[in-house]
Amino acid sequence: MSCCSGGYCKFEFPPGPPLVDDPVSNLQAKYQFLPYGTLLQAGEVVRIWMESGKTETVLIDQKIALEVSPGALRPLGSTLEPIPWQLVAYDSGLDAEEMQNWYAHPLRNPNETPVLLVYGHLLKPKPTWKTRWLSFLYRMRTLGSS
Repeated sequence: MSCCSGGYCKFEFPPGPPLVDDPVSNLQAKYQFLPYGTLLQAGEVVRIWMESGKTETVLIDQKIALEVSPGALRPLGSTLEPIPWQLVAYDSGLDAEEMQNWYAHPLRNPNETPVLLVYGHLLKPKPTWKTRWLSFLYRMRTLGSS
């Protein structure tokens, strides 16, 4: 996979959970606007990614189908809380106005229903002192054998 036309920034993602279709602007993203929908479902563990090749494993808390109308995006059905569209645009790496005016966007596909994914970040276990100590001892042991 190449992220540039020059081909100098080629990278491959390591094996793991499925990747979301589009990149995010940061790995702490809570929301992502996917203009062409996705087959991923709420409750799935997926990886979000940045164009630099970094990934983060997250859980899809909600998948909200969106209605596209002139000048606005609205959730189809009801949501528990209001959607912070500025944060959605920031996390998705889009301009807020461009996203809200998706109805008139030249790349819009009227046959696809855009979705909003809401992520819950998985907790990473913090290493205990014992784990750190054993890791240090292992590094010291293998340092002399090189």
